[in-house]
Amino acid sequence: MKRLITFTLIIITLFSCSKTNEKNGYNYPNSKVWKHRVNTTEELQQIENVFDGVEVDIIYSSAKNDIYVAHGYEDTINNLFLDEWLSVLEKPDKMHYWVDFKNLTSQNASKALEKLSSIVDKYDIRDKVFIESWNSNALRKAKNQDFHVMLWVDAISNHNHPTLEDTISIINKIRSNIESLEPDAISCVYTMFPILCDTFPEQNIHFWDTPKAFTPKNVEFTKEICRNESVKVVLVDYPTPNDY
Repeated sequence: MKRLITFTLIIITLFSCSKTNEKNGYNYPNSKVWKHRVNTTEELQQIENVFDGVEVDIIYSSAKNDIYVAHGYEDTINNLFLDEWLSVLEKPDKMHYWVDFKNLTSQNASKALEKLSSIVDKYDIRDKVFIESWNSNALRKAKNQDFHVMLWVDAISNHNHPTLEDTISIINKIRSNIESLEPDAISCVYTMFPILCDTFPEQNIHFWDTPKAFTPKNVEFTKEICRNESVKVVLVDYPTPNDY
């Protein structure tokens, strides 16, 4: 932990940024705490009046020209499509959506986004949707179709025994991608708190604070993340959102 803090202080000193994000018109809900991986219609119905926002995983099928609700290709066997998933909500336009687009690429983006557009416009929720992907080129195409885009960024904790040079390289890559895409938000695992907030305070930051059990210690950490001004959304596995 001390080593990570040292990295953070050095990074902030070397790479402080004063540029502000003036392009995001997303109207965030009252609660920053959203439900993680709501990939079934049953759970979606259960939490509709509990959480203000949900994360859903999707995969585009070029063969069917349709969008599955699925975390991995093996989940497509459930034959749950995004249109059907949304159809179970009483008021879909009241919910906010973190859409983790698992297989969005520059090659399939045109058809995939065309299909996604037809679905979100059917339910009048385009302004409630964030599309998340690591692929900045594909996200750029989504931006051109008036979607709010969220850039998935790498975490230092994903690398074994990172050196200071590794850490600086990761931060520089994140900065380069942000400057190129100008996303509406960036997303990362909770282990990058508070590094992302301290290094990129001008960004809207979304974290997933998962997988974690619903314990007082874990909830208190979630609250700490939420109290940071740069943090706009935190995904949790808890049964209910918490006040912060």
